[in-house]
Amino acid sequence: MKTSLWLKVLVGMATLWNIFIVISVVFNSSFALTRAAGGQFTSFPVGIRVTYLGTTMILILQAVTLVQIWQGYAIKPTWLPKAFFLMGLVSTFVNMISRSQNERWNGFTAAIVAYAFWISSVRRDTSK
Repeated sequence: MKTSLWLKVLVGMATLWNIFIVISVVFNSSFALTRAAGGQFTSFPVGIRVTYLGTTMILILQAVTLVQIWQGYAIKPTWLPKAFFLMGLVSTFVNMISRSQNERWNGFTAAIVAYAFWISSVRRDTSK
């Protein structure tokens, strides 16, 4: 199944937003204070910033994996796209129940990325 161009563009924008937010946390940007970690900090603690550095690496791996799927490459390990789909669902849920109204918007971008993994890999596996 071929993924439409509009979905690829939308997923690209959502991924860039997600990476921008987590990098903003890593660098303790005031912009991210209400958009991450429940909006509860006036300055992000070092532990949170290190955790978000790891999250940045995961988001980059997600982006690379999606591009490889769209280009028709075999993904190894084969469970990785399913794991990213489930992580996207969890991320959507966690962001949507956040105390921070600004952080709730991040749930939409997480849902878009999760949907891309669903139609690009998980749904493809069930249709075989």
